[in-house]
Amino acid sequence: MYKVMLVDDEVIIREGLKTRIDWATHGFEWVGDYANGLEAQAAIVADPPDLIISDICMPFVDGLELAEFVHDHYPDIKMILLTGFDEFEYARRAIRLKVSDFILKPITAKEIRTLLQQIKLEMDDQRQLHNNIDLLHDQWSQSLPLLKERFWDKVLTTGVDHEEWEQHRIQFALPPLASPYYMAVIEPDIDHTIEYATSPSLQHVLQLDQQLSSVLSTILPATFVFASCIYSSRCVYLFASTAVDQESASTMSVQIEAVFQQLYALDHPDITISFTTGVGTGCSDLLDIPQQYQQAIQALDYRFLLGTGTLLSFSDIQPSLLPSTSFTDWEKDIVAQLSNNHLLEAQRASQHMAQQMILQRTTPTECRSQFRQVATRIQDWLSHLGLESVWNDWIQQSQWLTAPTLEQMLQQWNDALYATFTLLNEQTQIHSQQHIQKAIYYIEQHYAEAHLSLQEICSHVLMSTSSFSQAFKQHTELTYVEYLTRVRMDKAKELLRLTEYKFYQIAEKVGYTDPNYFSSSFKKHTGTTPKQYREQHRQVKELSP
Repeated sequence: MYKVMLVDDEVIIREGLKTRIDWATHGFEWVGDYANGLEAQAAIVADPPDLIISDICMPFVDGLELAEFVHDHYPDIKMILLTGFDEFEYARRAIRLKVSDFILKPITAKEIRTLLQQIKLEMDDQRQLHNNIDLLHDQWSQSLPLLKERFWDKVLTTGVDHEEWEQHRIQFALPPLASPYYMAVIEPDIDHTIEYATSPSLQHVLQLDQQLSSVLSTILPATFVFASCIYSSRCVYLFASTAVDQESASTMSVQIEAVFQQLYALDHPDITISFTTGVGTGCSDLLDIPQQYQQAIQALDYRFLLGTGTLLSFSDIQPSLLPSTSFTDWEKDIVAQLSNNHLLEAQRASQHMAQQMILQRTTPTECRSQFRQVATRIQDWLSHLGLESVWNDWIQQSQWLTAPTLEQMLQQWNDALYATFTLLNEQTQIHSQQHIQKAIYYIEQHYAEAHLSLQEICSHVLMSTSSFSQAFKQHTELTYVEYLTRVRMDKAKELLRLTEYKFYQIAEKVGYTDPNYFSSSFKKHTGTTPKQYREQHRQVKELSP
């Protein structure tokens, strides 16, 4: 429904058109009638109609003046002018003011209805056109971010020349660029207060981009401009000169790096998110930007070795000229120290291996691979001991391998070594106690055998003589020989008290083939000879009630 307004100083005409036309049938809503253009102007400002039917000759403000007002301020409103004068000058002025129609009075209701049908069709077409334009504008607005993202993808992966950049510059609100060019890739440092966080959130990336763009706009030298985007969840900044060939790429690199160093040194209050920056070496051709982007990405990856919250240049990550060191020796040393129960030495060897990785600029991927290889070797060693469960749970978890820096990964690694060392000692102690208890039981059963030896016991419990001797002394506070002698002497004392066996018979029953050696050993152990010991206990027995 379109709103229609009538302006005419003749009341009869206003009332006649108002009452004799079924406006709603023709798609119109009557919103008012006015005696002159001045009254109509106020009503138009308050509530603009879609169509105005107006007389030309009126007091105060005539129809042509009203048409000029509408043309200047409300160009979408359609107007039909009525006049009793057939003058060419009126018509020409009406055409200039884009009046829809110019009709001579008197006019019949039928003519008005026909005119309304025609105007209605024109207004429908115009409204549909506006709707289509609005729809296209909305679609364009919605697709603009995607188009811009695709453009940046091309800039960073395959490259664009200067002409293509200029073609899209206004469309995507990009600055004009001149050689040389410098690439920086920035990523927020991971928030370790968030459990299992392995990468920054998009919210942090967007917030950091806003903060950096704002600060860089104020501190960047006037000779440079920058364009930025969010790409692969990182902030990407392309710096360029404001004048052709104003600076060399190397000079520009020094100046831009100085700007970032200033950001890190000043701890700028408007930047609330810690970040790490990777930068390329600079270039003189836009088509080389993909290479510069890859350089910056590689430099950024080396925060794993060199730390976060700083500027990392591609030139900083070039392989060291120092002689390359094989990590195999460190690997063997770590396992050897663990197997010898030397926790601190194993941790120290791990630290030295990490330091060597930094010196040699080992790639982050190779660093993680090397530590995984050491972990596998430790697992194999524990498996031979039947204790692989001690290490399995930890090695199968990926958190330690996704630590953002080598320092943090090494901390988790050393914590794992400590936990493994502690648990290993507990497991070893438990197993050792079981073996010693088994050995003690075997001694209790075989003490009477004269040739019972340490080797026989160790073979029975499947332990080396050195390990068994150490564990046996730890659990019993006696050596194997001391413990066996005490068992034999206790059994001999029992036989002396409770039986009438001859001394040589008792010696045989407790594992001695030489009675004299038995007697001397018994006296050394008890302070008395076997004969004296029996007589003492016989007297006690006779005196007891």
